[in-house]
Amino acid sequence: MRMLIAFIIGLITAPILVALVGIAGWLPSNSNSEPPKWESSIGMRALDASLERRSDGLPNPITTKDAAAIAAGGKIYSDNCSRCHGTTKGPSAFGSGFYPRVPQFFQEGTDVDPNEAYAAVHDGVRYSGMPAWDKQLTGQQIWQVANFVANIRGPGGKKMDMDAD
Repeated sequence: MRMLIAFIIGLITAPILVALVGIAGWLPSNSNSEPPKWESSIGMRALDASLERRSDGLPNPITTKDAAAIAAGGKIYSDNCSRCHGTTKGPSAFGSGFYPRVPQFFQEGTDVDPNEAYAAVHDGVRYSGMPAWDKQLTGQQIWQVANFVANIRGPGGKKMDMDAD
């Protein structure tokens, strides 16, 4: 019984201590430091799970063989996304100032499928610099850029060419 009481006290005390440390200003809040690995790991797992849930059952109107739609997505990416997410020429200097870091798709690749990319672009990503684009782009344009992003790296990690740089 003592063990159970100690466990419950620990469950209550630990979050209170973390909250107090944060309120006291002892947790870093600057965006130019490197995120700790544990924070990045938890954040990425939570984002992956959320994108999978939000994208489940979305009907992608673009086929993987629709080169014109994917090229149109590349143009949209170049015009709207590359300032933060980088290009084939290199990573974005602007995107490195965000916390959490902005994915640099051409340097890091991506593991999102088109539906997950659509959910991220359409609705944005909370607690990051990724806004919702549902007011700036049409649904068709969001699908085009989502399919482009999901295909930035082809089979075997081969980079796609992006003529829209």
